[in-house]
Amino acid sequence: MSNQFMFADEPGQQTPTIPTENWKILIVDDEPEVHAVTKLALSDFNFLGRGLEFHSAFSGKEAEQLIDQHPDAAILLLDVVMETDDAGLKVASYIREQAQNHYTRIILRTGQPGQAPERTVIVNYDINDYKSKTELTAQKLFTAVMSSLRSYRDIMSIDQSRHGLEKIIAASSNLYALQPMNSFVDGLVQQLSWVIGGARQTLYATADNEGRSYQVVAAYGEDSSVAVGQTLRSVLPATALSELDQVIANHGSYYGDDFVLLYCRSHCRPYGSVLFIGGISRKLSDDDHHVLQLFSENVQLAQDNVVCLEDSDQFLARLGDQLMELRETVFSADDLPQQAALAYQVGQYVVTEPEAKNIALAWFLYEPAGPLLECATDAVAANETTCQQRVARSLRALAHGQHVATQMAHRALIERLERWDGMGLPEGKQGNAIALSSQVLLLVEQLSDFRQQQLSGSEIKTRLEDEKGRYYSPDFLDTIMARIDTLTSSN
Repeated sequence: MSNQFMFADEPGQQTPTIPTENWKILIVDDEPEVHAVTKLALSDFNFLGRGLEFHSAFSGKEAEQLIDQHPDAAILLLDVVMETDDAGLKVASYIREQAQNHYTRIILRTGQPGQAPERTVIVNYDINDYKSKTELTAQKLFTAVMSSLRSYRDIMSIDQSRHGLEKIIAASSNLYALQPMNSFVDGLVQQLSWVIGGARQTLYATADNEGRSYQVVAAYGEDSSVAVGQTLRSVLPATALSELDQVIANHGSYYGDDFVLLYCRSHCRPYGSVLFIGGISRKLSDDDHHVLQLFSENVQLAQDNVVCLEDSDQFLARLGDQLMELRETVFSADDLPQQAALAYQVGQYVVTEPEAKNIALAWFLYEPAGPLLECATDAVAANETTCQQRVARSLRALAHGQHVATQMAHRALIERLERWDGMGLPEGKQGNAIALSSQVLLLVEQLSDFRQQQLSGSEIKTRLEDEKGRYYSPDFLDTIMARIDTLTSSN
């Protein structure tokens, strides 16, 4: 090994405490001395509060295994000539083309520049720096590693921002459903973590109805998968925990040496949410404070909208239940409107008397949803899918109903485009997975359409016979067909 590669002593600095999370550096060289000297030269290196974690390989084959084991490596210090003259170049190709790792920064180090001319290598291989060992001092190595880490940080920031935006965009298409709302907040938290930069952990917790406990609903960074679903107090570090009550009581914020606690006030509930960002390795700027303030205001506004929508759903569900209870109180088979009476009559043929009564009651919720279903056509499946999504979103409140008839109506509307043969939408339910009450209400709707078209009894039988085993249960239609004359004549 060239003595010129043995670094001279430089002014010493106080070695910082090694952080719990370090930047991974892969050293690939067939000379053990290179590994030792590199680790020595970078032993006191620190960037954004993190030290370096070294992993070594002594051949091209070992390097490929190391790359697969550590896809999150920040830098690859790569020798060119090892077991073969181009072993290092093959490793460079492997990491980009086979491992599909375009994040790790590759610094090529060679003791024989003639074997791999710089211009040729830079043009033909996706490497990020080229150094000759004979010219590489400890300071130049430090500079090369520092600049590469900054590049790696920026690349990862862009990539993580992209993932965060993907979550936000995916959730925004259906923002006011609970699960997409969680994804929306999770995406914002991920975005915020990288915009602020240098933070180890970001937590976002919302209060229960009494404000006694705050549960983590979104997390990013260290222990994020463990933190979600836990109470905020159980996962906060001691320094932040001591300030939590004051932040909540004052609806304010606290900026510690390496963490932030920020209260996010709700405009529709007595209690809001708390944002925690910990392990910050730099002083936050005024712009950072502004971004945090925007986050606290807007993410809580989005959650407030969801809460208000859920309140509306519960209110409408109670109205639906009360309508069913009122109809049930004054129920009389002789006084039912024509279509509700038909639903009751058909129900009596296939289910028990109480169930038939509930089917008749369900018609009073099923029938008003008719205008929502006009967007579907039998000819265009895409229209049916769009229509069913419209129905599902518009009638979401009925899903919270407690009355049996309310639940029947909701299920029938959701299953309206399902088919007995499994070729329907939106879930492709098949056979008995479709409720019998749903088939009854659909049949009543169809019989009403036939009557408006002034079809004869024989024409109605032909139409229904054609749909046996496709849209309807064969046993169900056999029962109805045996009584079709009675049903069509009395209605």
